[in-house]
Amino acid sequence: MDCKQIAEQDLLERYLLDQLTEQEREDLEQHYFGCAECFSQLQAALTLQSQLSRYPLPRAEVKGAFFRAAFLWIPALVSAVVLLAIGTWWYSARRHTVQQVVLPRPTTEPASLSPSASLEQLALVEPPPYKAVALRGIEDPAHEQFRAAMQSYSTGSYTRAIAGLRTAVKTEPDVPSFNFYLGTCYLLTGRTDSAVTLFRKTIELGDPAYSEQSHFYLAKIYLKNQDVAHARDELKSSISFHGSKEREAAEILRQLP
Repeated sequence: MDCKQIAEQDLLERYLLDQLTEQEREDLEQHYFGCAECFSQLQAALTLQSQLSRYPLPRAEVKGAFFRAAFLWIPALVSAVVLLAIGTWWYSARRHTVQQVVLPRPTTEPASLSPSASLEQLALVEPPPYKAVALRGIEDPAHEQFRAAMQSYSTGSYTRAIAGLRTAVKTEPDVPSFNFYLGTCYLLTGRTDSAVTLFRKTIELGDPAYSEQSHFYLAKIYLKNQDVAHARDELKSSISFHGSKEREAAEILRQLP
């Protein structure tokens, strides 16, 4: 993959919209981390995404005025090529209803419920909450990208959050919160293999709060796959931290067949 191919196929824009295949995404990431020009364009695009996310979406009757004002501001940050890509992304994103993942709470199991149906109920996932932490001083690029991505996460736009979280992890791979919430977004969008990898990485980083939750959500993945033995192990590991998930993990463990 080279710079010409990236420009001709709008790969940076599609990367931000999470529209690339796994192979395309890996090839692009390999390229831009070795290409200063493409990496700077991506950083500028993510910075612009962060700045635009601070403003409320305009009403339809003033949309034209909004874009004229936005495009007057953009040249100070990005090149003309990135302008076109981000403008297209912003317009496209507004045309879609914000993705919401509504995950019901487990209900009381009827006496006639089959074991597989019971496991499906126990495997239901509620998105872990996120509370923004105010940092003193100027944020580094990775934390700025993380903060912007978590604004999308907080509205249920998990697919949109993935691009910023992925770049934050690439920039600073050893931050537990980056890995945990990227794994969470993968889980909530059905990419369980990638979620497992990120949760395992989070556990390796050794932050107790995120390790506890990572074990808990790994258990959810195993329950979804009908793997009770591994789910039980992960629940016990989660309980051992005696943290926020202890009671819920213990209740699920009690209900396992």
